Amino acid sequence: MNTSDERATWLAKELRKAYVAARRGKTNKPEVEKFDAIAKLELPALAKEIHSRSYTPRPSTAFIVNKPVKREIFAADFRDRVVHHFLFNQVNKWWDARFIEDNYSCRVGKGTLYGIRRLDHHIRSVSRNYTRPAYVLKLDLQGYFMSLERKKLYARAMWGLDRQFPERGYAYQLCKFLWKVIIFNDPLNKVEFNCPRSAWKGLPPSKSLFHQPKGRGIAIGNLTSQLLSNIYLDQLDQFVTLELGFKHYGRYVDDFYIVSESKAGLVQASSTIEAYVTGRLGLVLHPHKRHLQECHKGVAFLGAVIYPHRIHPGKRLKRNLLAALSQEDCSKETEASYKGLVKHYKHHKLLKGVAIERGVQ
Repeated sequence: MNTSDERATWLAKELRKAYVAARRGKTNKPEVEKFDAIAKLELPALAKEIHSRSYTPRPSTAFIVNKPVKREIFAADFRDRVVHHFLFNQVNKWWDARFIEDNYSCRVGKGTLYGIRRLDHHIRSVSRNYTRPAYVLKLDLQGYFMSLERKKLYARAMWGLDRQFPERGYAYQLCKFLWKVIIFNDPLNKVEFNCPRSAWKGLPPSKSLFHQPKGRGIAIGNLTSQLLSNIYLDQLDQFVTLELGFKHYGRYVDDFYIVSESKAGLVQASSTIEAYVTGRLGLVLHPHKRHLQECHKGVAFLGAVIYPHRIHPGKRLKRNLLAALSQEDCSKETEASYKGLVKHYKHHKLLKGVAIERGVQ
């Protein structure tokens, strides 16, 4: 991309790809339909703003979701979501190739079911298929998204960008600009609400951007936030697997585990990891979510409980399934979704109980 025409053509093409990706599966959403009607004007305007470094995000919309747990969401304007997809398309492939195999969060071919099966694999490997003692250490980061320091997050994103684009060309310059804009954008600025403020009642301050000091916290729900979550904790993954030498490790967002035959080794690892998390990453391990146990007693992870030679659905999944399917107006899509999920576990008694509750013989 040596000429201005080549750069303009490339940027227009990449923004079009990002727009298609951003609207996929959401074509009936009002904000998407609104953008679709003016896309021929908006995409060139967006390209011009990004090229001239004058792009600024629009206000986000804040709301609360209650399932699977109560959580605060800041939804970006659809126009900004197109930009998120553009940036994601430029940098994700490089980062994904660097990530460890057992980083399960927000990656193609991964996810919760994959993570559950990998933990089962690690337990079987360490215990020699449950013929030897094995222990699992489970840890969790407290208020992860809300406590991220944006300066450190930007430095890490740039660490990767410098290595991905050593020639510092046009794509590098645009990505550098967009990372800075997106990471340091304050979601609270002119935020709009689509639910009453009373919906925040009961949400712990550590889980809300409204209670964080300036310069900390990123919005949950954005594509770039999901990627940044993995980018930042890649440091933790590399530390545990390379520096500490644990082979049987996995992570989904801020929940992670280590499986080992040495209980004493895991006790020591817990202290070492806590020091690293606090000193290097500026984060805090959740004081009430630290578990060290024998694997054969059943290990809860990502909505499932892994027992010797079988996997059961966890309490939350059971509760949500029963609550959803016991409703008279439960849609066929919801029913199919839940049944499709629990089919991967030992679920016959669970579905039988649902059938009885619904009066199905």
